[in-house]
Amino acid sequence: MLEIERKFLYSGSMNDSTFEKAEVCLLIIQWYLSPPDTRRLRLAVSPESSRMIETVKTGFGMVREESEREISIEILHEMAYRLKCEKAVVKARYVYPRKSFEGVIDRYFVPDIGFVVEIETSQIQNVIPDPWVFWDLPAGYFMEVTENPIYTARSLAVKISDTTGLLPSSIPLVEPFQRQEFERSLSIVYG
Repeated sequence: MLEIERKFLYSGSMNDSTFEKAEVCLLIIQWYLSPPDTRRLRLAVSPESSRMIETVKTGFGMVREESEREISIEILHEMAYRLKCEKAVVKARYVYPRKSFEGVIDRYFVPDIGFVVEIETSQIQNVIPDPWVFWDLPAGYFMEVTENPIYTARSLAVKISDTTGLLPSSIPLVEPFQRQEFERSLSIVYG
């Protein structure tokens, strides 16, 4: 599938009303498998379910090809040792679907870089709107990093040795059960 995406760092604060407009908030860990393996494995925990997604992306910058498929959550048990040795990012993802676009606000916890916002489409004829218009936030706090290789999630990923204190005590829109399920799943890999 074709993915056309703009990515920005956001250095301003976010108020609860911005988060409340999201369709869902997911707790996510994404592991990036070491080369020559190019897969990304994502555990996404919503208030209703836990899903594992295997993704392979090719290309760089604004236009990429993406191949995704859902895999069994049992992969956590099967690959626990390998995943523990791989680099990962941990974030809360707020999802904002609109007609032919999807916006996401990612609050990164590991590494602790704050907010990364993305707007994407799969339709080449669509012009991706500016994020300050999409979310009605102050334009001066956005810095576009779409073409900057330092800000790909794979480049940002780090080794995680301990999950104690990984998540802040309060995350807007995250249900207690959702947090418990995410932490339980992480314990399969990290003990």
